Amino acid sequence: MIEIRNLRVNVGEFKIHIEGFKINRGDYLIIVGPTGAGKTILLETIAGFHVPQEGKILLNGKDITNLPPHKREVSMVYQDYMLFPNMSVEENIAYPLRVRKIEWKKKVRNIAKKLGIEDILHRNPKTLSGGEMQRVALARAVITSPKLLLLDEPFSALDPGMRDNARRVVRDFIKELEIPTIHVTHDFSDAWVLGNKMGVMRNGKMVRFGVVEDVFADPQDDFVAKFLGASNIIKGIAGEMRNGLSPVEIDGLIVYTVDEAQAGDEVLLSIRPENIVLSYQKPTGSQRNVLPCRVVDINVEGHIVWISLKAGNIILKAMLTPNALESMGIEKNKKIYVSFKATATKIVRRI
Repeated sequence: MIEIRNLRVNVGEFKIHIEGFKINRGDYLIIVGPTGAGKTILLETIAGFHVPQEGKILLNGKDITNLPPHKREVSMVYQDYMLFPNMSVEENIAYPLRVRKIEWKKKVRNIAKKLGIEDILHRNPKTLSGGEMQRVALARAVITSPKLLLLDEPFSALDPGMRDNARRVVRDFIKELEIPTIHVTHDFSDAWVLGNKMGVMRNGKMVRFGVVEDVFADPQDDFVAKFLGASNIIKGIAGEMRNGLSPVEIDGLIVYTVDEAQAGDEVLLSIRPENIVLSYQKPTGSQRNVLPCRVVDINVEGHIVWISLKAGNIILKAMLTPNALESMGIEKNKKIYVSFKATATKIVRRI
């Protein structure tokens, strides 16, 4: 368990103040926020690279606030992986054990096998792909069995096509080890695939913290809502996939997605507000999902208008410009159709 209490850190002119949060064994915390929010400084403070002016960092009940990094039992992986170019993959992974003069051969082999890199142990890091380097860095970070793992943008150096596989590898590996993990990212997909907890930072503060789906569904803050895009998160029961479409039953209504789920599974769907199209006439285009709705609220925020709509017991949010709102003549209590493609309807979690 890692617990932060009233943490204040000054790094030059930049300051962070985290009032507090806690994650337990097996928790995977995703931290997001704009550039300059203080995310990496928070990780580096937990790792011991910055000394806080105030507050406490507790790891399994032990106060590690003033301990040097090598005594914290905390490991960190940076986005550039920082592998030693003059060592083989095997030597890189073994390094933390070798400097402690601990027998390492068997441990390295076991951890490399779990990560699927046992066949590249003899190679030089310069010859590796981005995904391979990432797994080597992860293996080196956990070879000492740390009590906490910190990941700073671990997938940012990977091509988009490689990220999905990398996420699955990391998810399964860390889940097996049950190491509490804090992962800083700019990619919200990391939250859905990997995380069960989520924090949003702004200007050195944690402005929202909670369960991933709760943070997306209920931002509780205008900045958080705008930053996350106020995704529509809907719970339903998946049906049998046919012709490339999975039906999801939500309070008597059917919504289709191209994502696959086991029939009978309870799932969470995500529909981005910008992917929802509004019209007074029933659409006849390529949108697979068409729902009759009623406008329940209109909220103008600068150059964006948020439209809240109700279809049965489902509440959806759509985005318009002020000009589009005026030209369509949308008003509260008006009936309107919402439509969105099955490809824009994502299963973000199987409950």
